[in-house]
Amino acid sequence: MLRIFLTFLLFFCLTSIGNARTINWLAHDFAPYYILNGQYQHQGRDESIIYLLEKQLPNITFNRMLIPSGKVIQELSNTSNNVCALSLYKNDYRKEHIYFTNESSTTGLSPSIAMHKRLAKALNIAESKEVSLLDLIQDKKLTLGISMSRSYGQEIDTLINSTPNIDLVIRPTRDSLASLTYMLNLKRIDILLGYPSEHYYLAKSMHFEENLTQRPLTESPALSYGFIGCTKNEQGAENIATLNKQLKVIKKTQAYNDLLMRWLPEHLRPLLQSRINSAK
Repeated sequence: MLRIFLTFLLFFCLTSIGNARTINWLAHDFAPYYILNGQYQHQGRDESIIYLLEKQLPNITFNRMLIPSGKVIQELSNTSNNVCALSLYKNDYRKEHIYFTNESSTTGLSPSIAMHKRLAKALNIAESKEVSLLDLIQDKKLTLGISMSRSYGQEIDTLINSTPNIDLVIRPTRDSLASLTYMLNLKRIDILLGYPSEHYYLAKSMHFEENLTQRPLTESPALSYGFIGCTKNEQGAENIATLNKQLKVIKKTQAYNDLLMRWLPEHLRPLLQSRINSAK
């Protein structure tokens, strides 16, 4: 009888192990979405949202896999993998190779410009006011800093590429935005293009937040959405269904809302909140 019981117990344990489920998350060194070291380590927006999902799914093991940001889509597109990533843009090409959640995993403000507070005051640009990038670079002849090979959306990309005789500074290095932020603080450029949370994090970590400020652009969409993507295979489909369901749960919580605001400057938080409320 004891032998039968032990055999049954061993079978149960092996079955449980066999049925144990793991979701492998791709993470990369890209603050303020993933913050791998320093004063604000593990306070990144995206890594914190993954933690909220993990708390909702105690029976699933979450593994984090650190890879270069340029390899995320490549790893997701390999059907021999079983990996997921948070806060991805959807497009038709990617949907051919990757499963995506219907629910957005992150919502933020679209590309904006950073500038010196003194310049904002001289141009009489109020904190809550949207500004036209075309007006700044064409009419006011301000020097614009951008990161090489980065897209800022079709309208802004087209504007930059088609506007003649603009004063443009491009940085190709891995830490191009940090380099440009340093230049902005020294007034070697006038305005810097990027996402508000990136601007704010860099200014704060470099102790420039008292000098620099951000303004939304009229040429940008109201909101920028990211989605969870998983490998396009049977396991990926199962993961997407599970994660899509849990996103609906966590997005109703204050903790999730606070994470969306964490790396935004104070004056832009009401704007993001009002736009999210309007989009519901």
